[in-house]
Amino acid sequence: MLLACASLMAVAFVSAPVIGQNEAPESLLPPGFNDPAPAPSQSEPPPLPEPGRTGPQAPVVPGTPPPLVPLPSLAGQDESDEALSEELAALQEQLAEQLALTQALPPSARRSLDLIGPLSQANGGFAASSLGNIGGRYAQTLVRRTGGRIVSRWASLGLQKLLLSELNTPQGINGANWAAERAALLLRIGSADGAVRMVQAIDPPAATPRLLDVALASYVSAADPLGMCPLLPFARDTAKGKEWQLIRAICSGFSGEGSSAREQIDRARRQSGMDRIDVVLAEKIVGASLNGRRAVTVQWDDVNQLTRWRFGLALTAGIEPPEALYASADRNYQAWRARAPMAPLASRVQAADMAAAMGVLSSRDMIDLYGATFDDPGTDDALRDRMALLRTAYVAADPDDRVRAMQALWNRSENAFVRYSAHVLTAHAAARVAPSEDVGDAADDLIVSMVSAGFDTSAARWTGIVSEGSLGWAVLALASPGRSPLESSEVSSFFDNDESANARKSAFLVAGLAGLNRISTADRDSLAEDLGIRLGGETRWTRAIRAAASQGNDGLVTLLVAMGMQGDDWSAMTPRQLFHVVSALRIAGRQAEARMIAAEAVSRA
Repeated sequence: MLLACASLMAVAFVSAPVIGQNEAPESLLPPGFNDPAPAPSQSEPPPLPEPGRTGPQAPVVPGTPPPLVPLPSLAGQDESDEALSEELAALQEQLAEQLALTQALPPSARRSLDLIGPLSQANGGFAASSLGNIGGRYAQTLVRRTGGRIVSRWASLGLQKLLLSELNTPQGINGANWAAERAALLLRIGSADGAVRMVQAIDPPAATPRLLDVALASYVSAADPLGMCPLLPFARDTAKGKEWQLIRAICSGFSGEGSSAREQIDRARRQSGMDRIDVVLAEKIVGASLNGRRAVTVQWDDVNQLTRWRFGLALTAGIEPPEALYASADRNYQAWRARAPMAPLASRVQAADMAAAMGVLSSRDMIDLYGATFDDPGTDDALRDRMALLRTAYVAADPDDRVRAMQALWNRSENAFVRYSAHVLTAHAAARVAPSEDVGDAADDLIVSMVSAGFDTSAARWTGIVSEGSLGWAVLALASPGRSPLESSEVSSFFDNDESANARKSAFLVAGLAGLNRISTADRDSLAEDLGIRLGGETRWTRAIRAAASQGNDGLVTLLVAMGMQGDDWSAMTPRQLFHVVSALRIAGRQAEARMIAAEAVSRA
């Protein structure tokens, strides 16, 4: 069975959701449960390969070398000395080749800084001109003002695809610095491997101090510190600080300069301001190099904070940071953890709920991860029971048994992130349930589950089953393609069934329908008045996103959508913001994303 890490780049590098097509899964078992993976789903086209994996790559300009690939993880240091020596020798040889390649790269062979990004439009990315004619300072400001917490999973998916797309570099900004800003935002929203891909879109000789700083943060967060080694020859005097000093020691060790690496580690240990754990983790990795081996014991007793450095180097060394440190860290660590192939499978599953709700793992990714864990002898009983429920949700002969298994997964926690991610996990299983009044009491959740992964046409089959005014009906009213406009009385039928705080689901339903142009202006105003909400009024953000939409700049709209949807959860969103988000996406030609975000709002409010 292939490990789940083989598909963990699917979220960041997928093309636009092909929502509205009919899917026909060929297998009753999900990918990862000893069955071949079915054809790509509506919302999850084939991913671009991860760095270092074989498969189709983004086009490379003739005469230029391919992007550098990261070196393998050092996890699993329990092999024999002979086998370990062979592996380390191979690593050193690969590192030497990469260093020689980057240093010998002539200017004529370098990739252009005018068009940057690993995801071409032919592979599902945004058009190169999708940001319009915005200047470099404005583009940089928009990216920097977009933080790492976006309430909508679908908005996060769209933003990741935009940031990785092959885009024209705005006027007035250095291309390498523009790539660095995009990589930094990818890192903030939880996509460390996406940030690495973005950094690798720039040839090392063109690296700027800003790109080098972001590259270091990206490679460490992706638990691949050795990926920085080919960039070190191009680091200027500005590349200072304890992490730079320690990364130089690591790279020296894996370049065959063991004595130099040991000297740098010893010097770092003597310096003030260096936490012992940071030096010890670097020493642990240096100790694995061929000429720098040294027995090192890592102790977490006095460590009270998980940092990017401690996370990335610990996993590289085959060490799992304590769970207590994960619990007190920012949620991005859960996203990085879920996508880290060198982390224990059970640990990655534990992080998968947050990662999926954030938009960093797709439904297919989660299934692959669960499937790999199912066969892992280290899986504990509680997790194995959850695996069994997922298996039942797919293969049970009785539809009632499948639905009950899904309900057990949906209801295993009151945490909103866990509950929504469970719907993402079961999306493929929900799409395999034939519409029937026999399971009508689960229709709402089945529809939410399908729509969470973009299976809108599968969900639309339940239109005649769900009752008008129910949650499932409301989600279908927003998510279904080609839905006819609704009457005011139909929409208001949902209000009486809405048990959300301050009728937020009803407010989002009206805002979403108005943004999709599925209710008349008169009905919109009347319904908004009934709910005591306002969809009108202008701000600098509403004027900017409306202007971008009117000009057809769908990339700029996507960036402004992310900026307008920042917050810890959906309580940070207002109906007016949602109205402008959905309307702008629809006008700019991103109708699928508009429908999915509107449906997600009602599902998660």
